[in-house]
Amino acid sequence: MGDIANWIWIVTGIAAFMGTAMGLASLAVPRWGQSVVRLGPDPRWKGGWAEFRASYGGALGLLHFAVLLTLAMSYQAGFGAVMGASFAAALYWFGMAIGRAMSMILDGEEDTRTSYNASAVGFELVMGLALASPFIAHIGG
Repeated sequence: MGDIANWIWIVTGIAAFMGTAMGLASLAVPRWGQSVVRLGPDPRWKGGWAEFRASYGGALGLLHFAVLLTLAMSYQAGFGAVMGASFAAALYWFGMAIGRAMSMILDGEEDTRTSYNASAVGFELVMGLALASPFIAHIGG
């Protein structure tokens, strides 16, 4: 593997590790996940904490762990497996950035135009690009 490929693996691995860590933190401490996404369970409905553990915890964590696993097993699974897993995780982050940006544009009356949301769009784009780097490198030559 060349120097650029090594850097791509490192960037992808760091982003995948961060996503895994964020997911595990939300799985273990759903209040942490609540504080990050700035949402809370609706007191009218029971079971809201399970959603933080499930979607912001288990799903987020395991999606990114799949990327880490394919990176670790790339000698067996091959570059295509890494590219596929990391691209799926990248689309997750790009989808979040798109949704948040749309909300900032379309839902201004709901106080969505905040510096937090603007910086979150930036973070989501960086995570998406980092996780998409194997795919970008592949189409780039």
